[in-house]
Amino acid sequence: MASSSSDDWAQQTDRAAETAGDAQSGFEKRPPQSDEFLLRLLRNLPGMAYRCRNDADWTMEFVSDGCRTLTGFTPQDLMAGGVVSFGSLIHPDDRERVWNCVQDAVLQGTSFKTTYRLRRVDGSERTVWEQGCAVHDAIGKVTALEGFITDITDLTELTERVREHEHQFRALVEQALTGVYIIGDGRFRYVNPRFAEIFGYSIEEILALKSVAELVHPEDRDLVLDNLQRRFDGELEELHYDFRANPKDGGDRVVEVHGRRIELEDSPAVIGTLLDVTERRRAARRYHTAQKLEALGRLATGVAHDLNNFLSTIKSTAELLMAERGSDASLLADLEGVVAAVDRGTALSRQLTEFGNPRPSSGGDVSIEELIRGITPILRRMLGDGVALSVHVDPDLPPVALDRTHAEEIVVNLAVNARDAMPEGGALGLSVRRAAASVLPGRDSTTASSQASVVIEVADTGLGIESHIRERIFEPYFTTKGDLGTGLGLANVWRIVSGAGGVVEVESEPGEGSTFRVMLPAARGA
Repeated sequence: MASSSSDDWAQQTDRAAETAGDAQSGFEKRPPQSDEFLLRLLRNLPGMAYRCRNDADWTMEFVSDGCRTLTGFTPQDLMAGGVVSFGSLIHPDDRERVWNCVQDAVLQGTSFKTTYRLRRVDGSERTVWEQGCAVHDAIGKVTALEGFITDITDLTELTERVREHEHQFRALVEQALTGVYIIGDGRFRYVNPRFAEIFGYSIEEILALKSVAELVHPEDRDLVLDNLQRRFDGELEELHYDFRANPKDGGDRVVEVHGRRIELEDSPAVIGTLLDVTERRRAARRYHTAQKLEALGRLATGVAHDLNNFLSTIKSTAELLMAERGSDASLLADLEGVVAAVDRGTALSRQLTEFGNPRPSSGGDVSIEELIRGITPILRRMLGDGVALSVHVDPDLPPVALDRTHAEEIVVNLAVNARDAMPEGGALGLSVRRAAASVLPGRDSTTASSQASVVIEVADTGLGIESHIRERIFEPYFTTKGDLGTGLGLANVWRIVSGAGGVVEVESEPGEGSTFRVMLPAARGA
């Protein structure tokens, strides 16, 4: 209720009521010109002005014509002795609250404001807002209440709909799988839980940062700040790009960000989404590596076939000469060297053939525990005295779906790679354990094996691998060993493991050694 708060207003409304006329309409007698203006003004108000007694029924002494729209009753119906008291129109559940609100304001000498439900003549309910105050006589006694009441039902319903939509929107943003953010004045003004999760901070920690650059890798900060400024300046409305993140755990992470310029509190701001694409990029690199392996494999098969033909001819000729010139010791030694070289070439040719056209697995399952136990003596001889080998195998490991030859090739190639990384000697640790996770790392949960996996880990104390080399170590024919390497060892490990539905990971830093981790799914039914 909106009300007048002065005695002049009370006097004017009293004068209007006195000139209101007889009981038929309350306004049939023509008032003086000033009162006519006042009554016309009251009729145009979007609600009902009133003067009433401060009693339980709110007995009306004057009611403006707006009561017809508000309640469905005429002014005379609501006056003292009329059809109904105004107090009875207030919803029963709201009456005590309204009474207490008004009386508290009267005691404190202030105006009152309250919202409540009002019942109309047709039984429908409307929500109204009322503002009013007490009128006092010369000695301070309360003689009446004056005020104004207006219908806010539509506004209340609209507010509820807005509140509901806001709740739905907030729930959508708060539960989103994509990070959502708002940046203003170079700082984060809002981030959702997923955004905080991507960077490993709490929402409060991110909002307390002095600059958005603190979440960006140092080498990419200029890029991010420049792109933000271009949108703040209005040069661009929106932008979509990638950058390297600076998460709390210090890990390598790449994010994809999409932001649009907006106005926030009369200042430019950027609102957008952020997606962690680290795994997607890794998967893309693995896919491209697989494509290169496939293409090079076809080439290797053709080269190996032709090479075999040449080597067979050379070996046959050398053996024929050995048979004919066996008495010439000098020539015989040379021919034996030729045959040995041919045999080494034939072995390489077989490796090329196996890489380019791998034979299918025999379908058998192999016990890694038994395999490691049988191959350990061979590994010790192969590593030599300068490399200390330690072996640990968990008991009761499930078998893996590989034939023994492929499994041995994985272990031997990783061991040889580790030995070559320790030219001055060192230590090599070989461990095999069961992985508790049901989804292999780095694989989509919709395609990963639902069974347990076996982890083969080979760790050395060697030279380590620089990051730009680490990206290429599984590429076929890529080697850092010069003429001593073929570049097929780790490529074959990748091929075998990938074909078995597993994953190969490597952790290494220059001067800190390397750890190769092979995860193989357990055989079905294991």
